[in-house]
Amino acid sequence: MTPTVQLNFNSQEYDSHQCQSFRDGDWIIFRCEHCPDYERRLNWRTGDMRSRNVGSEIQHNGFHLPPQYQELLQNVN
Repeated sequence: MTPTVQLNFNSQEYDSHQCQSFRDGDWIIFRCEHCPDYERRLNWRTGDMRSRNVGSEIQHNGFHLPPQYQELLQNVN
């Protein structure tokens, strides 16, 4: 008998936090202001990803946009 696994992808049942990002060398680092121990690192050259204190009860989201591109998007006059 195969065990039954129920997966629920309804994001409304989970808290969602927006992460802030910054770059440190080859690493793009994502941190959450609500979860001080949460950190996700992505090495943009190698694709290596490292996570610290990732809890399954909270969905973390974020993106990284280099500062020079942020300025371009803000000054569209």
